[in-house]
Amino acid sequence: MQKVIIADDRPTWMREEDTKMICFTRCSLYKKCSSRFGVDCKRLGGDMIPKVGVGHGKQGKAKTQAKKGVKEASKGNQK
Repeated sequence: MQKVIIADDRPTWMREEDTKMICFTRCSLYKKCSSRFGVDCKRLGGDMIPKVGVGHGKQGKAKTQAKKGVKEASKGNQK
């Protein structure tokens, strides 16, 4: 019997993208997760526990600041 070695010669960004796609396609909490471990995630059968919750999602700084600005403006109008 011969041993076959499969080498993954792709760039690192492609391998990282594959990991994120596993999360994107198979996990319903993808938008709220900040870990995105891929196959290593506890929800997908791995060992690592993901950080999931409100405020943990990966959003840009501008979007987060815009949300805070809207909340602060609405508080000022209520007084």
